Amino acid sequence: WRSRLIDAYARGSALHDAMSVAETPGNLAGADAGPRWADIQRRADDLAQALYALREAAPDADEQGRIDGVLTSLHAVRSAMDAERAPGGAGPQQAEVARSRLYSFELSLRALRAPGQDFT
Repeated sequence: WRSRLIDAYARGSALHDAMSVAETPGNLAGADAGPRWADIQRRADDLAQALYALREAAPDADEQGRIDGVLTSLHAVRSAMDAERAPGGAGPQQAEVARSRLYSFELSLRALRAPGQDFT
């Protein structure tokens, strides 16, 4: 279970990095924005599937809660980034919502690491 948790953490961290790059000003309208967003969506789907399986195998309620937190924040950041990419959605307010949810996703990933655990 621990090795699967470490893998989910690593995949989530890589996804967070890709999302952060996509949120960089000017990247929403870049020439490769469509393919990049499709890759992010695919990776987010894969991570969500892994997290659902991990949650089912969690050894206790605390671990389930941490995984639920990542799932919730992953869905929230995807929703905000989807809204930002909708026609007329790329305004400063929506960008701030997306950045805030991206930060929450980062914090939830960090919470996967229980106190004293080192994933490096």
